[in-house]
Amino acid sequence: MDIIKLKIPLAAVSGLIAAWFGRVWELIFLVFAAILLDYVTGLLAGRANEGINSRRAAKGMYKKTGFILLMILGFLLDTSFNYFIATGFSVKMPFELPIGLIISAWIVVTEAISICENLERLGVPIPAPLLKSLRKTRDGMEEKNE
Repeated sequence: MDIIKLKIPLAAVSGLIAAWFGRVWELIFLVFAAILLDYVTGLLAGRANEGINSRRAAKGMYKKTGFILLMILGFLLDTSFNYFIATGFSVKMPFELPIGLIISAWIVVTEAISICENLERLGVPIPAPLLKSLRKTRDGMEEKNE
């Protein structure tokens, strides 16, 4: 099965599991660790190949800032929805809504793909099935963005 088709369900399931077990901070930590690791591997790959491009590095940092803002928006939506459900309908949810966690899990998966691509640019051997899936994912994302 194509990884791009698994990315959203994987993120949703990971977010739901994290919400159910109250593992929010661990997933947020993973987001920041994945972002940092992707940025560092991107800089290393750039330096090893074509040289560090400050414009490209800045663009990458803007994108990562956007990921963090998206994650914050997800948690704000969670908090707002939970508040309105509790006050408007007098319903106490057994767990927080997982929108922020689903977004966080999606960011981790996205950054993991980018990290593997950066490592490949550094000459680190990536297992063939993983590399094939990553390339299909990248191609699928580019087609969807057009």
